[in-house]
Amino acid sequence: MGVIKLVLGFVVICWLGIAAFVYFTQGSLLYQPHPADAMAETQLMNTNPDLQVFLVTTPGGQTLSGWFLPRKRGRAFAPALVCYGGNAEDATDVLKMAKEFPDVSIAAVNYRGYGRSTGVPSEAALKEDALAVFDQATAMTGGNGFVMGRSLGSALAVHVAANREVLGVVLLSPFDSIRAVARDHYPFLPVSLLLKERWDCLTDAAKVRAKALVVTANQDGVIDGERSDALYDAWAGPKQRVRVPSAGHNDLINFPGCTQAVRYYLNDPNR
Repeated sequence: MGVIKLVLGFVVICWLGIAAFVYFTQGSLLYQPHPADAMAETQLMNTNPDLQVFLVTTPGGQTLSGWFLPRKRGRAFAPALVCYGGNAEDATDVLKMAKEFPDVSIAAVNYRGYGRSTGVPSEAALKEDALAVFDQATAMTGGNGFVMGRSLGSALAVHVAANREVLGVVLLSPFDSIRAVARDHYPFLPVSLLLKERWDCLTDAAKVRAKALVVTANQDGVIDGERSDALYDAWAGPKQRVRVPSAGHNDLINFPGCTQAVRYYLNDPNR
């Protein structure tokens, strides 16, 4: 009995340690900002001579820094594609894919605390910022635009689509809620009690009438396919699903099956 008690005690201590680790470090697990990379920024601007620095001031006085690449359709600007990246991405990562989507103007801004953006990231702040970025980007192109989000950014794209009129929504590796994602990774923990932020996308998804293109990676080791399925099922508007074989969570956008599907969607007159 003494050995059993010792083992049980050890298990309980380990469990409490893991629970404490998740609770106190969840901010750094969810948000992984990187400082600005001056060399990457210079290379990006040399590759795209029309690229502009894009600054957005939030209602609370924070400054969000990113990039805007204008394109023309005839004499007018092409519609904006406003991009929201993953939790460890920089806006420059999004613009590196600009050549894949030549028929839209592209806007990508770093989240609070990322790159040259000021402030501290949180669910409420990032959702507020996502709306401000969309409003400013579409004002520059003279009309509505598309939203595209990857991983964490998919929740922001869904939120914008639920609160603004958008031309369409592209979701790469989306999820239904961070709580459900955390439960997949930590099935032995009471994640509902531990998480400070929920990032629940289902309520917003049920409000959107714009067509969604949902692209998922068959080898995604971060967001389980069931999480994307739940969001897809909750989507109120028309929707299309593309699964990319062999792709993983971090390299999905590099696969032709993904970029071709997005490019076709953006140019589809029957959307």
